[in-house]
Parts: sequence; C-alpha cells; structure tokens
Amino acid sequence: MEVGRRAFIGGGMAMLAAAGSANANRGDKPRLRIGLIADTHIGTSWMMGINTPATEQAFRRFREQDVDAVAVLGDFTDGGTVEQMKEFARCWYAAFPDDKGRDGRRVEKMIVTGNHDVACWKHPSKQDGSYVVPNIGKLWRELFHEEYATAWRREINGFQFTGSNWDFTRPKKDIRDCHWRADLEPHLREAFARSKPGAPVFHLRHGPVPRTTYCSGDHAFGDAAELFGEDERLFVLFGHIHKPFTHPCSIWQGGYTALSAGVVTWPDFPPFTWPNEMPGGIVYAKSQGTISVYDDEMLIERTNILTGAPLGPVWRIPLPLSRATFPYTTEKIKARARCPVFPAEASVSAVVGMGENVLWKVPPTMKAVQGKGGVLLTFPAAVVPDAPDDMVMRYEIVAQRADDGTEIARKDCFTEFYLGREYLKNTYQFLFEAERLVADVPCTYRVRAVDFFGLKSLPLVSAPVSFHRYI
Repeated sequence: MEVGRRAFIGGGMAMLAAAGSANANRGDKPRLRIGLIADTHIGTSWMMGINTPATEQAFRRFREQDVDAVAVLGDFTDGGTVEQMKEFARCWYAAFPDDKGRDGRRVEKMIVTGNHDVACWKHPSKQDGSYVVPNIGKLWRELFHEEYATAWRREINGFQFTGSNWDFTRPKKDIRDCHWRADLEPHLREAFARSKPGAPVFHLRHGPVPRTTYCSGDHAFGDAAELFGEDERLFVLFGHIHKPFTHPCSIWQGGYTALSAGVVTWPDFPPFTWPNEMPGGIVYAKSQGTISVYDDEMLIERTNILTGAPLGPVWRIPLPLSRATFPYTTEKIKARARCPVFPAEASVSAVVGMGENVLWKVPPTMKAVQGKGGVLLTFPAAVVPDAPDDMVMRYEIVAQRADDGTEIARKDCFTEFYLGREYLKNTYQFLFEAERLVADVPCTYRVRAVDFFGLKSLPLVSAPVSFHRYI
C-alpha cells in the first residue's frame, strides 16, 4: 500500500496532538494501580552493570506512582543463584521497605519465576553439594517473607490475580507443565468465581501466550484456551520474549487480553539476535509499564525507565470487559495504521564515501582496503501521520543499476523505534558497503520508509553514482 506525500508538518502536528490527548492523565484516583516489570536478569555483568540500576529506578518510579502492587513477570535473575536473588530482593526493599509505599500502605510484590530463575535448580532427587538453591521454599521465605508455590491466587483491592511459576523441581511431561496446569486450575476457578462481571482477572506468567502479541510465536508454552479457558475477563501478563514495548502489537485482544510487558535487560526484534546485534542505544532500551483500573476503563502506560518518557500513547480499554468493545484486536490495531510519508520535496543524496571511522578510498599502491567504505546515503526522516501509536520501524534501501533498473542489493536501516519516539532522528545516514555493490556500474538508491505493519512510503530515489575499486 502506498500513498503520496502529504503536508509533512501538518500531519506531524496532528499526530503529536492526538498522542498528547491520548496521554492526558485522569484526575481521579484509580481503584487499582499495578506496576509491570519483566526480565530484569539481575547478575548479567556484560551489560555494563546497568540492569541493577535500571531495576532500582523502575521500583523507585513505581513508588512515586503509589502503586498498589508490582507484577514481576519472570527472569528477575540471570541464573537463579542465591546471590542474584538476594540482589533482586535488595533492590525491592530499597524502594519498598517492609513492603510499604510512601503512604505506609502495603505494596504487594507478585513475583513469578522464569526459565533463567530456575536455571540452577534441580529436582529434589538429584540435589547434591553443587545445588545452588538447596531449598527454594526456605530461601523464598527468607528473602520475600512469603511462601513459594508453583501456582497461587491473590486479591488486591477487590481484583483477582493468579500466577504460575516456571518450576523444574518436579518431573514434567512437556514444557507446558512448567506452568503446572493442575496446580493453577483451582486458583483460576476461584478467581473467576470471586471476580465481578466484566472486571479483569489478571494472570501472571513468564512464557508468552502463542499467536497473540508481537512475536509471541508458536512456542509450546500452552495455549490460553487450553490452560485458562476463554473467559473475556482473562488478562494475561507475560515477559520472556524481550520485545520492545513501543510496538503497538505488544497488546492483543481476541477471546481475552494478552500483554507482553516490555523488557528491562535488552530488547530483541527481527532480524537482529540478542544480545549484541542491535543498532545503537541497546543499553538504554529499558521499559516498564503501569496498569490503572478505574470504574469505566483501564489505562496502560509504557515508560522508558531511564528517562521517564512515554513510549507511546496510553492504551485505553473500556470497562466492563467485553469482546464486543475490545479496542486492541489485531484487526483494529492494523486498521489504525497509516503509511509513512517523507517531507515534501525530500530527496536522498548518494556519494562515494565512508561511514564512521572507516576508510574506503585508498591509494592504488596499497595492497589491502582498510575498513568498509562504499556509497554513503543521506535522507530525511519520514513520519507516520495521524497514527500516534505507529512509527517508522525501518528504511528499506535498494541499490539498482541506473541503466536497466536491475536490483543489485538491498539492506534495512532500522530506526530507534525501540527507544521511543523522542529518540527518532531527523536525518539518517546509511553506508551501503562496497563489497555488496558492483564497481564501475552507475547505480541509483531507492529508499522507502516502512512502519510496524509493513506499510511503505513512496520511494526517494538518488541520482546515479558509481565507484572504482583500486585493488
């Protein structure tokens, strides 16, 4: 789908105005406010020690928001060691001493374990001197002052919560039993029985619900219908997949609601593989969420932990919950998307050159090329007008022969979408490496902006440019 270029400034202002309206705060106090945090991976040293400070900052922000509870959606440690669990507990109690907030009220910590948290656990029959967590029940009581259970139910401010831990301490038939369906079922039945009609029943787990949110995939973690039924009040919160909370499909609604609650450690998105193939700024792409429940609606806010900036407009879900009024079905989210557009009279320049700290053009006497050079492209940023929850995710760049239009190579230039809108650049530079091109053949370069859903702008096309190989 393509659209022509429209008035760039007018479209951008309309988008920002819509985003501002969507993010307007209500003046009344919610009946329930819960903080969301996932995949803190305490103990991951190669991330420059930034996970622990980010976790502490997230908890401090929750404290300032006077949350009633915090949902910790698994992988709160990187290996499940005693030391890592103690460090996570230290972070919690630094923000919530004695489990209390600023006003002295209790703040419930709702922690579920993930695969990393049980990495060092063993089945009781195989415990020996090398067992890192010899008694998880005892350690849990010492650190968190509550009992450990594979599945549980709690009531907070009249709202029902259930949780299932990722637990390898008992034999299992398949990976879906990490969530212990038999243990969870009575808790879930009671939660639905106690919940009011149309009120959300929250379920916390680490593994994603397949075929729901962005990149939830088809993992064997158990389908929601199989595990929980399809009551429209079900509201599943999970982590594990490390996807940017900026993506509008981090929320999904169908027979129920699913939310992939961001990531503290590092984000991942195709085609990049974590941890070290992300474009710049990976260590700052840290997100947390907040759910506020009022009488007539639920508000879901997404925030950059380190800057406090919103990662997108507030998601609003009307109450009572009803499939008929779900605003975040895949079809409705996609219907609100718009094609990106470049500014009027925008163009792309292509020059033989070099990228940052690389040398391409060398004297003929040299026997080897130093670094990577090629054709350096410069072009202005595009925007997605009138769609505050949509952004340009990447720029598709195609090198074509100037004489017959034959495609020689293509590459993607990803934006900083995973950091939030405030980090998007006004101008992009992209180096098309020489080894991917054909020497002495004039080429044009076609640049198209692509949004979250694959909608593409009309292309910017450069003037022909060629280069000569010296060796």
